[in-house]
Amino acid sequence: MRRSYAQDLKPVPPARLQTNLMALLFERLRVDKQLLVLDMGPASGATVRLFNQFRCKLKFLDLCGDDFALDENASHQEMVDYFRSLLDLNAGTKIDIILFWDLFNYLQPAALTAFNEALEPHVDNSTRGHCLGVLSSRNGLPFYQYGIDNLTSLTQTDRCGVQPLVYPHSLRDLSSLLDYFEIDKSRLMQDGRIEYLLFENRNPNPSSAQFF
Repeated sequence: MRRSYAQDLKPVPPARLQTNLMALLFERLRVDKQLLVLDMGPASGATVRLFNQFRCKLKFLDLCGDDFALDENASHQEMVDYFRSLLDLNAGTKIDIILFWDLFNYLQPAALTAFNEALEPHVDNSTRGHCLGVLSSRNGLPFYQYGIDNLTSLTQTDRCGVQPLVYPHSLRDLSSLLDYFEIDKSRLMQDGRIEYLLFENRNPNPSSAQFF
């Protein structure tokens, strides 16, 4: 019996990307309650396996997928309502960990502001986040989907389809756009990418952050 060409193909294992900040997301987590983790990307087997070690609910929401259809000419309130419908979280629900990945790079400032407003009711002082950016607009942003292999290593796999338009935000602009999130730490990664650790901080006087 002849084997097909497809049968001879082996899945390409995801590449690994070292992370220096991911472990900090898990510090001081309340293990006495069920955690809510929001992953802003496609479902990742690696991430599912890691969070299976915890008592938690893992919610995936891919805003770079083909189903995402934001009208960037819409009013601010229309964009807020659209993001709220996508988040689909009950009133009073608070998120413990948000894996933003590279989402912010695909949202122009008005859309990012609207997204943050839609997310705000579900963020409290125990919420922390992780995101990826680029050092400058000269650094290209690879079109990957991400996962967590372990607390020192991420997985990254080429995404299918057309990469959305990229809006690289400077550190200063991103800090302003994130509003109630404070960039607590940042670390330079390979290829000119940067990872950021985010804490909730609605204090108008931000704490002393650590960069690179």
